[in-house]
Amino acid sequence: MLEIRDINDEAMQDLLSDKANRMILKSIMTVPKSTTQLCIECNIPTSTAYRKMQKLLDYKVIRRIGIINEAGKREILYKSNFSVLKKTPEWEELLLN
Repeated sequence: MLEIRDINDEAMQDLLSDKANRMILKSIMTVPKSTTQLCIECNIPTSTAYRKMQKLLDYKVIRRIGIINEAGKREILYKSNFSVLKKTPEWEELLLN
């Protein structure tokens, strides 16, 4: 699993300075969710969700999990690579806002 120290301060500041990224990270910290679930829960458009998810994937802050849903179809869920996101008071403050 990715350690918080693996991401440099500038990259983490960039990710956490965005409100949508923070909402997504909080939402998938403990429970994997689909993009559709995130759009509803975070009240963001689908296009924004996909763009933000790709950026978080690029930084390896989240990961994709493939499952087979009840209807027998493949579904992609996203899960945070961090169970707790605390490194500096600034990061914690950004995540909590």
